[in-house]
Amino acid sequence: MRKWIVVLGCVLLPFVVQAEQNWKAILRYDKQAAKTALTEHLSKYAAQDSSSAKQQTTFAKNLAKELKHIGASNVQITKTGIVTADIPATTNKPAPTLALIAHLDTAPQTLAQQPQSHLKYTRDDISLDKSKNISLTEENSPQLLRAHGHDFLTSNGSAAFGATSKAGLAIVMTLADYLLGHTSIQHGPIKIVLLPNTSSHVGASALDVQALGADYAYILDGTDASEVATENFNGNGFTIVFEGKRDVHLDKAMGSSFADNLLMASDFHTLLPRHLRPDTTSGRQGYIMVDEIITKGNRSTITGHLRAFTEEDLQGLSQQVTRAFNTVKALYPKAIAAELTFQPQFKNVKSQIPATVTQPLELAFYQEDMTPKYISVRDNTDFAVLTSRGLPTISIFTGVFHGAEPLEYVDVDIMEMALRGLFSAIVSK
Repeated sequence: MRKWIVVLGCVLLPFVVQAEQNWKAILRYDKQAAKTALTEHLSKYAAQDSSSAKQQTTFAKNLAKELKHIGASNVQITKTGIVTADIPATTNKPAPTLALIAHLDTAPQTLAQQPQSHLKYTRDDISLDKSKNISLTEENSPQLLRAHGHDFLTSNGSAAFGATSKAGLAIVMTLADYLLGHTSIQHGPIKIVLLPNTSSHVGASALDVQALGADYAYILDGTDASEVATENFNGNGFTIVFEGKRDVHLDKAMGSSFADNLLMASDFHTLLPRHLRPDTTSGRQGYIMVDEIITKGNRSTITGHLRAFTEEDLQGLSQQVTRAFNTVKALYPKAIAAELTFQPQFKNVKSQIPATVTQPLELAFYQEDMTPKYISVRDNTDFAVLTSRGLPTISIFTGVFHGAEPLEYVDVDIMEMALRGLFSAIVSK
């Protein structure tokens, strides 16, 4: 197996520049020093509020200054608040351009705070707030069972501290600082991209992919050790309109033209299979979700969405919606109108990510004694948005757990694994 991996590495040119070097020796790389750098970066960023658009703008300006200070070139902030910068190539040999991407924003419920540090986990509960008896335990945080001896950064127990975005940011900025300070390490051109507005995908949608000029990208927004996301849901929306006649004298409704559009909408929702709801599905199962039912007079409008990993499963969910709709339509022959339409929203981008993007990272993981775990994301995240727009992107783990919740914490040892895996994938061998 090991021999096969080495042979594979030779095939992956030009993603790995061919030149013998020991990047760990050049960097004098020390795991504990790397963990300290990651901790300092994350603690600094967590203390800066970036939950609103105005705060993100201020945060973006601070990061742009930091990038200039550590030696990045062509540092810019776009009108939409995207920070971009260049780490110039240090080799004359042909090499693709890699974009390293992280996020600026945090959820509205996040509280800017100095995270608490907990060193060398010993299997005891990790207290976040003694006065309120709030702790991380192996019961509420099973990942701790695999983290003996690890270091953690946690919230104060009252609110998340923004690690969902800022752990990835800390990894990217730590790596940029290392590379810009050690130009004897050979690597191809690197683009730094810091995106605002994660949840709405505004940043990923606004990024000028063509002007960026990257061949592929790694986005730092995953979770557990060695996880690499390469697949997302297919998504369709649906809209149903039932038009009835409720504006009749109700004491004479029987036998009249009365048709209750509100009841039609209610019946439709009830007829949808309960085993295909978001709360009854997991893993690779798709689901149907009604988002809203609005009734105004004689008109009821239902909007919802479908999610599935395969087109076949998506079609199956569409058939379930159609079946429920047709049943209601048949039950109410006095309805004035009944209409169902589907709206394409997004696609599973797995087929758009070539092996030449995943294989260098896979090889790097193996060389660092990590086994990549390819996962499917039950959502449409920025890696999928960027891939669909022509920039093949995969999502890499950051060690964040209980994201955007009061129990949010970061396993610093997993952050270091991500940093080391990126180094190994980026620098020449």
